[in-house]
Amino acid sequence: MKDLLLNGRETSPRGMKTLELPQHTVAFDMRWPVVTVPQRKLHVPFLGGEAYWILSGDDTVEGIKDYNRHITQFSDDGVKFFGAYGPKVCGQMIYVVDKLREDPQSRQAGMTIWRENPPKTKDVPCTVALFFNVRGGKLHAHVFMRSSDAWLGLPYDAFNFTMIAAAVVKELNRDRLPGVYIELGTQYLTMVSSHIYEQHWDIARECMMPVELGWSLPNEFIDPNIEILEVLDDLRKSKRGDADRWFEGHQPEDFNYGDGNAETD
Repeated sequence: MKDLLLNGRETSPRGMKTLELPQHTVAFDMRWPVVTVPQRKLHVPFLGGEAYWILSGDDTVEGIKDYNRHITQFSDDGVKFFGAYGPKVCGQMIYVVDKLREDPQSRQAGMTIWRENPPKTKDVPCTVALFFNVRGGKLHAHVFMRSSDAWLGLPYDAFNFTMIAAAVVKELNRDRLPGVYIELGTQYLTMVSSHIYEQHWDIARECMMPVELGWSLPNEFIDPNIEILEVLDDLRKSKRGDADRWFEGHQPEDFNYGDGNAETD
């Protein structure tokens, strides 16, 4: 965020002023996938709900609308989303897992989200592809996006991609004993356009100081004996102070009152 605010260049796609960093990559430890800056009030039911929606292979408005009151506007027909990640992710999950089982050093374990020659639609996918590799006993995720809103979309995207990686790890760990589980590693998120819209500049400037990481991701996110959808279902149904919200352990009192925001272009 600091780099974007200090070094971003003004651009105005569709007449909307932004600060933009072209070809920008961020990297973070996936054991801490939740943005805990108090100014960015995440809507936790949507945080868990969108990840659940994706990993259940859903592409319907009905499956996600209760967690985000803004998101329906991005459906072309009010029934489905053209650019939904779920069908693509679930349709390629077995391929990714099999590749890494056959050869943990493989460079071919990837899934494509982009649609070739997309028609005119309200929901062009922001994500192009994800690749995974295992190095040093950890699964690393490499994500490629055409467009990323650093304020509205990135906090949710980073969590979603971590949950996809966790789903891969769980499958790989089914063949392993607890003492030798593959763990979550680093997520490298590369964006053709990393940007922030003008209306968010001021509040984003309040988030430029480092914050305490807090509690790391619980073991249930990599344990193959617990289904990822079960964990995410608990999160999307959770209330403030519940044990399922492990990341609230070290957070200020005003954390987590936000409303869900749909990812935009």
